[in-house]
Order: sequence, then C-alpha cells, then structure tokens
Amino acid sequence: MRRVSLGAWRYYNHVSVSKSRKEKLVVINADDFGFSTGVTEGILRAHLEGVVTSTTIMANMPAAEEAVARLDEAPELGVGVHLNVSQGRPLSRTGEALAEGDGVMRRSAVGVVLACIRRPGLIDAVEAEFDAQIRWTLDHGIRPTHLDSHRHTHGWPAVFARVVKLARRYDIRFIRRLREVLTGRRRAGSPLRQLVVSRALALVGAAGGNIAPELTRAGGTMGISRGGCIDADWLIRAARSVRPGVTEFITHPGLPDGLDPAYTRLIESRRGEMEALCDPRVRRAFERNGIRLVHYGQL
Repeated sequence: MRRVSLGAWRYYNHVSVSKSRKEKLVVINADDFGFSTGVTEGILRAHLEGVVTSTTIMANMPAAEEAVARLDEAPELGVGVHLNVSQGRPLSRTGEALAEGDGVMRRSAVGVVLACIRRPGLIDAVEAEFDAQIRWTLDHGIRPTHLDSHRHTHGWPAVFARVVKLARRYDIRFIRRLREVLTGRRRAGSPLRQLVVSRALALVGAAGGNIAPELTRAGGTMGISRGGCIDADWLIRAARSVRPGVTEFITHPGLPDGLDPAYTRLIESRRGEMEALCDPRVRRAFERNGIRLVHYGQL
C-alpha cells in the first residue's frame, strides 16, 4: 500500500482519542483529486506549498490514474475517496444504471436522491458504484484515510447508511460529517445558494451521527457555505473560531485549465482557493490559534 513510513505511523498513532478532544486538530481537505490534470496540480501545490493536509480522489474520472502516479511527490498527504455518482463514467457494471444514454453520469445530489426515491432499487447501483471506486483506490496502492462524496451525496441518510456499510467492510475509519460549525458573522459573504445547501445538509445529515458515531469523529466542517469563494481572509477568520476537537475544512483548490463550465461551476475559483491556501498569513493564523494540522490517517 502507498502511504507512510513506519516511523510516521508511530507519530500519527500518538494522537489518541482522549488527546484529540483537548487539542485543536484541523483536517484541510482538497476535494476532487483526479478531476483533471489542472485540479490535481493545484491540490498538490496547496499541499506542498500551503496548508492542505488531505485530499479525496475521484476514482472514476479521466485524470485519476495520473493523480495516483503523482502521489510520490506528496508522501505526507492523506488520501481518501471522493465517492461519485454525479459525474463521469461508472466503474461498475451495476453503476451503469446511474448513467445516461452515452454512458456518463450527470445527476446533481438532489437528482440522485430523487432518482432513488422513484426507483428504490437504484440505491443498490449507488452502493455498487461506491464499492467499485473504493476497490479501485485500494487496487492502486492507496489505503483510504476516509470517505466523502462529490456534491455531498452521502448526506442523504439512505446513502449514508450504504457508505457506512462500505467503510466497515473495508476498515475505513472515518466518514465526512456534513455539519457546518460556522455561524453568525463568519458566514457573512457566503452565497445564498451555499447557505441553503449548508443548512439542508445539516438537517438531513444529523442522522449520520446516530447511525455510526464512531465513523464521524470530526465535530463538524467549515467551508460548505463558502463553496466557490474561499479566500485567505476567510481562512484566517475561520481559524480563530476553531474549537478543541477535530474540524474538517472543505476546499476545492486547482488550476482551471481545460475545465468545462458545463461540467463544473468551480473554475477560476479553484485558482483563488489554491492561492489562499498557500498564503503564508493563513499558515501563521493556524499556528497563532494553537491549531495542529493533520489528516484523518493521523487520528
């Protein structure tokens, strides 16, 4: 398995459950690893030159193989799986039921949920496709640190239950908890659309902590309501609000080269997030606030 040295694992395992409740531990995850060559490049820069500690790979996207090949450049980067039934071609035969006539998946998270409600058996195709993407990741030498999902599809309890099943099957110890912990003025400037998404995810995702509390160790997330507009000033303000325990920052750094606006709304914003995450002021803000930057594999 591609991961870290024995010495590093000894260090990582030192962060015990009791200690993590007292420390301020932050996972800064960059979603969409392997989405495109430019996105992969931006994520690696945000890790090597900035504060990103973790990423999640999109196993079914065209640049996934290239992304895996580049992981040797970043041996300390935690890598999970960005489970995806919204874009790209499915990896599994069963998952083909989620694709359109040309074999490509094009549903939003809401679209996936509605399709599963109309056709209850489709939830099995979602699980099969997620399973194939986890197995692809394992087969490529990566021991996933955690699971999350493209467009937050796993926030829906029926899908979350299937993700829990897979996490236990493959001994993956953490799943992203879709509970944003930012409130009040720190939400100022967030797009209305993202505020609505954040609130909806908090409501439907609340069941996740009851289904599998041992897999949702993070107290919550930051960044959902700032999707597409994270900058250095926001990161600095958010660092001041971090409380003891584990918090995950959700980010989307990258280079916009070759991205199709019909396929993703996050284009030039990815460059802005990459630059913000590499801003020395941001690292200093985390340090000043006594925050330890980790990835899920270090918990």
